[in-house]
Amino acid sequence: MGTATLESPRWNRLRIELHRTQTTQGEVSITLHTRNGAVGYVKNGELQTLVDAKGRNLAGHLDAAVELLKRNGASRVLMLGYGGGAASGMLLREGIDVVSVDCDPRAERLAQLFFRAPPSLSVIVDDAANFVTAAPSASFDAVLVDFQDSFATPGPYLSGTFWRSIVRLMRPQGIVVTNVVNWVHLGPDWPLLRAAQRAAGLDSVDLSEEFETGNRLLVASCAR
Repeated sequence: MGTATLESPRWNRLRIELHRTQTTQGEVSITLHTRNGAVGYVKNGELQTLVDAKGRNLAGHLDAAVELLKRNGASRVLMLGYGGGAASGMLLREGIDVVSVDCDPRAERLAQLFFRAPPSLSVIVDDAANFVTAAPSASFDAVLVDFQDSFATPGPYLSGTFWRSIVRLMRPQGIVVTNVVNWVHLGPDWPLLRAAQRAAGLDSVDLSEEFETGNRLLVASCAR
């Protein structure tokens, strides 16, 4: 769940590390703001989840994504990328059936320990591309794609095969919301990502303005 880098001024003030662990996908640390009690989930140097002392989300793009899915009437959402569980938790509290997928087997436990993720919110440990390839057709109203966990564009983001698998598992009038970090949007992979979505039959509906954390939401619908 990429939201910002550690150079973000908001995050860079008076932080201490609560926990650090090495996973097969990289290093994860849990960091606390001593000034305001905010807690961050940091993977490979990138801030993925940020909540306040009461466990409330502080990443504006996630609030916007959840609100968008609510307005679109989504009742079952696939969340590709879990991080600290902020987006999945918000969807669950809105009464939306959410299926969360993350390649890190420790993500679910860390979210419960440090981010107040509800115990009822379980995570399927799998690679995102593997999961969407095997998922049943027409099984979700929307997909929230957000597994940017390092300073490199995930390979599936540039794969027409990956996006075609997502199109296959979506129900009619479904939407795909992709969290795009700033340096991807401004970098050489941006036109490749857009081309891969178009090749899969996804029509871009909207690209949001940049949020404070340097993220944008790319919204697409199935061209069918």
